[in-house]
Amino acid sequence: MASHTAPWDPLRDADALYSLFLLRDHANDGKFLTGVITTGIYCLPSCPAKRPKRENVRFFHNPDEARRSGLRPCFRCRPDSFYRGEEFHESLFEQTVARVLANPGAFPGIPDVARAAGVSRTALNDLFREHAHESPGAFLRRVRVDFVCQLLENGGKPGDAAASAGFGSVSSFHQQFSARTGLTPAAYAALGGVSRFTLRLPDHYRTREILDFFGRDKEGVSERVTPDGFTKCFDVSGRAASVQVQFRKNEAICETDAGDSYAAHRAVRRMLGFESDAAAFDRQFAADTVLGGMFRQQRGLRIPCTPDPWEALGWAIMGQQISLQAAVTLRRGVIIALGQPHANGLRAFPTAEAIAAVDVDFLRQLKFSNSKAEYLLAAARAVANGDMPLARIRQLSARHAARLLGAIRGVGPWTIQYVFLRGAAFADCLPAGDAGLSRGLGNVTGERPDENGVKAALDRFAPYRSLAACHVWASLHHAG
Repeated sequence: MASHTAPWDPLRDADALYSLFLLRDHANDGKFLTGVITTGIYCLPSCPAKRPKRENVRFFHNPDEARRSGLRPCFRCRPDSFYRGEEFHESLFEQTVARVLANPGAFPGIPDVARAAGVSRTALNDLFREHAHESPGAFLRRVRVDFVCQLLENGGKPGDAAASAGFGSVSSFHQQFSARTGLTPAAYAALGGVSRFTLRLPDHYRTREILDFFGRDKEGVSERVTPDGFTKCFDVSGRAASVQVQFRKNEAICETDAGDSYAAHRAVRRMLGFESDAAAFDRQFAADTVLGGMFRQQRGLRIPCTPDPWEALGWAIMGQQISLQAAVTLRRGVIIALGQPHANGLRAFPTAEAIAAVDVDFLRQLKFSNSKAEYLLAAARAVANGDMPLARIRQLSARHAARLLGAIRGVGPWTIQYVFLRGAAFADCLPAGDAGLSRGLGNVTGERPDENGVKAALDRFAPYRSLAACHVWASLHHAG
């Protein structure tokens, strides 16, 4: 947390502080407080409330100073909790999520979630946008479908499962379930006894970016790409499993030997980007005056994710500060050395436990630098011992998850944002320091922006900055 005192003068520096206040940047929390004389409230710089006029704002070093001026703390950003070191909103979000996950049927609509959280609908929307990168409505739809999936896996009947999850109508249930899973509820229930299943792909689905993502390693030690599909090897309960995905018109035909087709289906959904709300992004930003042409050309683009979040974290650490080809080489060596082999010649990305069991010298033999070896081991051990609960990262506040990841040696802002995007499917991530984003934006504007310039260019695409970033990355492949 930033220091709670700052060497600034409330009169001399007021205009500069007001400019910072307009950014709503959490990095400024703790550096100053803003007081609004028309409402009698003082706030953190990141407060989501509407910005008042400059003449109505005063600045304070700490809560005591603000209170002595007759102001009270804001109920939305809760500055006193911040200055006491409490992460109030993180706890409120995670407690609310836990209640809904335990019994989504008890929350028929957004007002019910707001009442459980003890906040207004507006404040609830702010809470979920910040901590979940999605609206409360999107959260409810996601949770309900996942809850039905759990019930069906355990032998439940589709109608009963839908009612238990809180779906209000049969038509909305089938539409939302199919959109998120690519299957009808009956077909999903039948997965337990099959090794082959066919997913219906969303409208305007693009396969090119999926194949590009899984084809980064041309030697294909963990995945094998063809012009119309790919095979991916991944870990299922400690053994190497494989799934083959073949694209045909508006379908993805999947065949697996995982022994658990439900687990294979979850991995495929992630890899095919079913979490991405491409349609909403296209509707909102296709007419953008700068990047709209790119977005229209790549309409329907979705974000392929790794089969599990750990693979994204391992890949991100290996990719820090080196070229893509160098990172691919490191990744290939780790997979060959530590990944479980499959009969088809591929290997699963090694588990965190497998990497945590080796030492720096072992990784040095795989051409890792000393520091990169230490960083990968630190991350693997944090995941293996539970300090970083990646498996349930979507149940955490994004800010909480970022703090846990950032506590791992060698994990900085770019790595955190990459893991959120490729490993956790958070919708509003921006790895602004990424060289590819700078290069892609430079191709459009004629001048490569620095990190602040990337942020300025892509911030306007919130709450879908993850998709905006992926559009820019995808444009690099198309340009080549």
